[in-house]
Amino acid sequence: MKKIIFSVWFVSLAFGVYAQTVTLSGFVKDSVYQTPVANAIVSVNGARLGMITNEAGEFSFDAPLDSLASNTLTVYAPGYRIATVPMKADHSYLIVSLSPVPKETSPGIFGEGKNGSPSPFNRFVGAVANIIINDWIPLGNPETNKFDFGRVQRLASINPVEGLRIQPGIASTTRLNPHFFVKGYTAYGFKDKKFKYRGEVVYSFNDKVYHDQEYPKHNLSFVYENDVFAFGEMHPRALNDLLLVTYRRSKNAMLYRRFTEVNFEKESLSGFAYQVWFRNSGMRPVEGLDFIRMEQDGSLSSLPKLTTSEVGTQLRYSFGENYEQNRRKRKLLTPEKPAIFLSHLIGLDGSFAGSGFYHRTEISVQKRFSLGKYGRMDAVAEAQKIWNRVPFPLLLYPNQRNKYQIENNAFFLTPALEFAGDEQYMLRTTFVGDQLLFHRVPVLRKLGFRELFSIRSLTSRLSEKNIPTRENGLLIFPEGTMRMGATPYVEAAIGITNILGLLRVEYVHRLTYRDNPGALLGKVRVDVTL
Repeated sequence: MKKIIFSVWFVSLAFGVYAQTVTLSGFVKDSVYQTPVANAIVSVNGARLGMITNEAGEFSFDAPLDSLASNTLTVYAPGYRIATVPMKADHSYLIVSLSPVPKETSPGIFGEGKNGSPSPFNRFVGAVANIIINDWIPLGNPETNKFDFGRVQRLASINPVEGLRIQPGIASTTRLNPHFFVKGYTAYGFKDKKFKYRGEVVYSFNDKVYHDQEYPKHNLSFVYENDVFAFGEMHPRALNDLLLVTYRRSKNAMLYRRFTEVNFEKESLSGFAYQVWFRNSGMRPVEGLDFIRMEQDGSLSSLPKLTTSEVGTQLRYSFGENYEQNRRKRKLLTPEKPAIFLSHLIGLDGSFAGSGFYHRTEISVQKRFSLGKYGRMDAVAEAQKIWNRVPFPLLLYPNQRNKYQIENNAFFLTPALEFAGDEQYMLRTTFVGDQLLFHRVPVLRKLGFRELFSIRSLTSRLSEKNIPTRENGLLIFPEGTMRMGATPYVEAAIGITNILGLLRVEYVHRLTYRDNPGALLGKVRVDVTL
């Protein structure tokens, strides 16, 4: 709304320029993180000219040549101090740094220190929270460091295969090279006593301010990963970065996966983005899971490994997307704008049992609805389909989804391999309150409490071609894996989110298929909302 008002204001101020003009262009950045500042108001004092910076912090407009030496450029953005820059006739490109306005410090719920300042405990809690939220720690002087250490949120986790897992990593910054980036991690599981690792080399075709993931991306990447993969719970293209989870749903449903990938990704300021990739993967089952198929004579044989090669593409269109970029994080500023994702993957070879070429198509539409002072509603609708015959590790499962722009509530009470399908339709909605009950209680308001209600539903279908038989040679389903009936799977949750700006606690209740063997009927879920 502010952007519309500012645009109308500038249009009303604009006037015809009959004198000789010069194009005035430049870049507005955050003085702390050196990242672009979008929607900054840029104006020429006295000349009544100006515009608003685009999503990349850039501006360009025509100004009278005789006004440059006698005026200043004024730049303002919400959350920053106003900056003024003297203008000279030889200024062809201006770089303006905006200083963030320090946020007011609240004494918090644990009392005040001296002179009304936050108590030591509040300062400690705030420092820890900032480290977790920032996720990366500069190695060396933050003004000159060439590498960051992290990710803090992934340093320790627990799962049934590895037990306690430790995962340190590093990532380079533009101070090493403004176009060439390296990053990766090594991990060790104290239960399976195996090392895992991931390495990535990225070349950025456009200039970056600090890291390779800044908007808009225009990157060519090479990735090599050797790690565990909860294939029934995570999307095949999701990063292995789940935070402090137990993989309870993924017990006996994980793989050791090694893959090599070449990936090209390009984003545009218009909101359109695309990604293409080639990946070759080898997957081995962990202890407790077997790749077994029935031969035509009725005997059983074990397959030690699945190998796949694939090419894929993903298209994304976000209506007027805009980001705030702080060091290694970028926050979507326009979640209320609809975003559409369409992807297609083609399996290139038949080196796995029971299948040749195969196709997988996915579409997702998501949008945030503002409910005024009462809160917001996030809605995500997805459809997925596999068009050919594939072994069960390549089928669709309820928890296999990408985390996109908004709403991070995955299905919670379905074991990873409970429902196998080659066609899925999902709808997930989440309501987060604002000025409701918690807002009226001072101590809860200081803690940041927000009401949370969500409902998630799924319809899954499995065609006859993907039912294992001795004729098709498909891998036999693990114990407990089944076809979903005509009734959709539904679960609902009620809870509290935004606790200290970090945590979400909710009770999740399963509404359908409660009689399934091993069904989780209801559980308390603790998650991190970052």
